[in-house]
Amino acid sequence: MYFHKLIELLFISGVIVEINSYRILGVFPMNSRSHNNMFDPLMKGLAKRGHKIDVISHFELKNPPDNYRTIINLHGTRHDLTNNISVEHASQIGHDPIIHISTTYGNEFCELMNLEEFQKIIKNPIHHYDLIITEAFSSNCYIGLGYVLKAPVITVSTLLDFPWVSDAMGNPSSTAFATNVFMDKAFVTTFFDRLKSTFIHHHTKYRFNKLTDKIQTEAMRKYLSPDMPNVREVERSVALMFTNYHHTLYGPKPFTSAVIPIGGIHAEQNDDQFTPELKQWMDKTTHGVIYFSLGSMILIESLPKDTLLAFYASFAKVAPIKVLIKVPNKDKLPLGLPKNVMTSPWIPQIPVLKHKNTKVFITHGGLMGTMEALYNGVPLIGLPFFSDQQPNMEIYVKKNMAILLDPKTINEKKITDALNSILTDPKYREAAKRESLLFRDRPMSILDTANFWVEYVIRNGPNCLRSPAVDLYWWQVELLDVYAFILISFIIVIYLFVFFIKKMVKILNNSLKNSQNSKKNK
Repeated sequence: MYFHKLIELLFISGVIVEINSYRILGVFPMNSRSHNNMFDPLMKGLAKRGHKIDVISHFELKNPPDNYRTIINLHGTRHDLTNNISVEHASQIGHDPIIHISTTYGNEFCELMNLEEFQKIIKNPIHHYDLIITEAFSSNCYIGLGYVLKAPVITVSTLLDFPWVSDAMGNPSSTAFATNVFMDKAFVTTFFDRLKSTFIHHHTKYRFNKLTDKIQTEAMRKYLSPDMPNVREVERSVALMFTNYHHTLYGPKPFTSAVIPIGGIHAEQNDDQFTPELKQWMDKTTHGVIYFSLGSMILIESLPKDTLLAFYASFAKVAPIKVLIKVPNKDKLPLGLPKNVMTSPWIPQIPVLKHKNTKVFITHGGLMGTMEALYNGVPLIGLPFFSDQQPNMEIYVKKNMAILLDPKTINEKKITDALNSILTDPKYREAAKRESLLFRDRPMSILDTANFWVEYVIRNGPNCLRSPAVDLYWWQVELLDVYAFILISFIIVIYLFVFFIKKMVKILNNSLKNSQNSKKNK
């Protein structure tokens, strides 16, 4: 009897798993390791929830889950960005990022759809996909895969929402109080901040649309289907967007129901491990560790020699505290590295930030890395170079868990003062721990949140969360026609009122004159 019940239970469980298991295609053409650090935990997490995952990416997973496959490895099809950008080049990108985002990281990536393996999937897909997940960034041509494969599309934004992304989702711009990725400051407080924020929002959106409209539409019609709609229309077909946002970091902000914040999923779901040698080194450090990394792209060894020597001098002064630096090519560093410094071309960042001996993280201020520090309660010293790095660090400074340094004016004294402040003043560590608790305080895990909404879209269709604002012109969304009508109506009422008063005065004057003339005639 019990055996039959057990068989029945196993059968029911198997049916439930089968019903809830969907086939999902992930397409991530951007060859940035930091962007991919958000895609990997999301796709692996969905695989662990029982979904069948196929991925097209530049970064093939090592030891993937059983139901996770990399069906196209794009590595080598583009210039490698990992550990391949100098500080000088990073600063140049910051001068006009829209050009690079629209063309180099946008239009050019659409050409990857011409790869033979890609065309096989487009023309003769092996499976029917229940859902497609791709990035909300600059290669919006890939959203068109939903059109040809007849599947809803979810996008993932690894940074603050870009103006053209928010517009396509019908999401409020909130330029009156919320910063965007192209602002050089974190907070919108004055009239001129609001003016600048609004101008940047509309100007960058206009430039991006102008630079990508024709080229990405033609790419979709060439590589996907000749009857593809315009890319601007394709963008508006997105069913839902996950964004790397959390209100404790950027402050409260309105979102349409089709935008779901999952900020920090890469920190929550990370399963990187120490090498035995690095773990032993971290464990034996009794006075603490300073961790120094400029992310997956910018080369520390490309910093000016004077700056590197200033770091050397400061690191020597904090001994016996040890320093761990991510340096892809140690041979390019100047001579004189202090004895308390260890370098490595690759470092498992989250395990280092989790470690009890890590005292401070010196960073360029990228969103992914700073979120990892926030999640694990580690104070920061920021050296921002471009993009959102400056406003990111300003936020952490305001939270009292960071010190901001200017890479252009940095020197030994400023580095030493910053290190001494972080290491000796408990307010930074206490603030970091407090902010970490706030960041982690959620009704369910970040992965469970993402998994629920993925299944919700598959169950209910691509339009179940679609905002009506998507079908309106921008001036209708901003109610300019309504305000214009009210203003014109008010002007007309005032005009009619004045006109009526003038007429009444004129009639009264005429009446008085007639009365006076009548008396004179008598």
